[in-house]
Order: sequence, then structure tokens, then C-alpha cells
Amino acid sequence: MEKMNHYSVIIVGAGLAGIIAAKKFSEENVNYLVLDKGRSVGGRMATRRVNGGRSDHGAQFFTARSEQMKELVNGWVSDRLVHTWTNGFHQMNNITDLDSLLLHNDGYPRYAGKNGMNALIKELARDLNIKIEHKVEKIEWIGGKWSVSARVGKDAEMVSFTTDRLLLTSPTPQSLELLAQVDIEEKLRDELKMTSYYPCLCVIVALSAQTNIPKPGGIQIKEGSISFLGDNQQKGISDTTVVTIHGNEYWSREHYNEDDQIIMDKLIDAAKPLLGEGQILDKQLKRWRYSKPEVLHPDEFVATTMPGPIAFAGDIFKRGAVEGAILSGLAASEWVLKN
Repeated sequence: MEKMNHYSVIIVGAGLAGIIAAKKFSEENVNYLVLDKGRSVGGRMATRRVNGGRSDHGAQFFTARSEQMKELVNGWVSDRLVHTWTNGFHQMNNITDLDSLLLHNDGYPRYAGKNGMNALIKELARDLNIKIEHKVEKIEWIGGKWSVSARVGKDAEMVSFTTDRLLLTSPTPQSLELLAQVDIEEKLRDELKMTSYYPCLCVIVALSAQTNIPKPGGIQIKEGSISFLGDNQQKGISDTTVVTIHGNEYWSREHYNEDDQIIMDKLIDAAKPLLGEGQILDKQLKRWRYSKPEVLHPDEFVATTMPGPIAFAGDIFKRGAVEGAILSGLAASEWVLKN
């Protein structure tokens, strides 16, 4: 194997946890590599162009509760990478119960990327050593090193890398599948198996007129088929009217494998009272199999040195959500640096 294919650390996954860890390794002059199967960095920090507008169709916003996160976000605000979308959203019991619509303002800023959530993570990933469209398919412990094999594109041949230390930030079921033939600690494996995720069915709708969604453009819904409605124009990331409809986690699980058109029709029909009178110009469906944590791991990350140094990080650990992913990636990277 060529020497250039060996790294001190390999990170699997270029979502928030992976990118934040990579920035730490870059600052410490560590020889690292990030591998991701997607066509872009970001994971669920995802933004899509639709009919001349934009839609955040994964994570919609984030908060900063810890001092560590506040310090990071203050820097992003100063660099004009993020802005405060709102200090609270409208809430309602059910999409059919319009009388229950009420603005809930708790004073905590909800931040969003200036040009979408993906624009933020792309900026954070600038100049980092990342290989996209590299789907990791096999991980082995061979000769005192981790061997990582990835497929480039859909039909390309496999490429292989070796590393002294490994950081997995992909959803835990995917990480465990990659490690199926590796003899890691059973206690750690069992702990990771206990974690679980909700799915989310997301529909993006481009409209010819403004919606009936009240300012600031987001509604959280407690029951029914929809959990969140987001008006991306009011959010400040789209020049045209584009709405994000997130299916309720239980509804999404029940209907996950239905036909695309059926899913879109059901969610759009449920959202109609708030979509306004505009014509539908375009609609798209995104399936998020691992949308948000259902059962969190209680620690910020987990790691072991058996059979070799390996750590796991992501939004499934301790806090969940965007802040949880970031703090997990930071904590895991600090462990890796010491091992």
C-alpha cells in the first residue's frame, strides 16, 4: 500500500461531528482524512435549491445552551455565517386545530445559516482534507492498523486507506455494520446497539404565492402527520416561496416505505390550511432514515483502544441535535489526540 494512503486519523462521516473534529485535527497539524459517501458535506445540515429558491430540508435551526457552543456561535455570527431566525416558534396542537396556533417565545435564539444550513457547514469545511463520494464499505484491524475500504462513486473500484486511529460519526447502526467483523469490546457494542433514531419524511414545496404561515415562518405541531412547517422565504434563505414540511416521527416511521407520490400528497394535503392559495410549482421528497435521536447514549462520545484506538461521535450522544453533534465531535477529537 502506498505511503500516501496512510493517515494518523481517519474520520468516517462529514456531518457536523466529523467536520468539527477535522477542524480540531487541522489546528493541531494532525495528518487526517475525512471520508463521506455524499456528494457534499453536511449530512442533515442540508439545503436544496427548488424552483429558484432554497429549502433547508434537514436540520431547521439550532440553539446554543452551553458556554462552549455559545462561544462558537458568537464567532459564526461575527463572521456573518449565521443569524438569529427567531426566539420562538408558533405552536399548535394539530394541523387541523388552527385555533390552537400560538407564538411561544422562550427567549432562546434559534440560529440558522445565512444562506441555508448547508452553507454554514461548507464554510466550516473549507480547506479541510475531505473526500466526498467515498462510501466506506469495510473496516478491518490488520497488522496493528485500521484498514478502511471505500467505493468511489456508484460503480467505481474500491480504494483503501490505513490509519492509526479511527473516528466514526455516521449513525450508530451504520457504524456497527461496518465493524461487524471487528472484535471490539462487547460492552461498547451493546451500548451502541441500545441507541436508536426516528425517521423523517420531508416534503419540499415551491409555491407561486406567499403562505399563511405567520411570522417568523416556523410552526411546531404536537400531534398528527406533520411535526414542523418552515417558510424558507420568511427564514431569510430563499428569494421565492418554498416550504419545508417535516412529517411527524411516528407517522414517518409508519409510512416510510410508501410510494413517493402518495407520501407527498398526504403531507401537502395535511398542510394545505397553512400553505395559502399559491399554485404548487414543484415538490420533492427527502427520506431521512436517521433523522433525530430516539434513544440517546448518556455520554458525550464513546471510545476504546481495543483492538485499536476508535471513537464514536454524533448527535446520538448525550444532548442530541446540532449542539450535541458539535460538542460530541469536539470531545471525541480530544480523546483521539491523546490516544
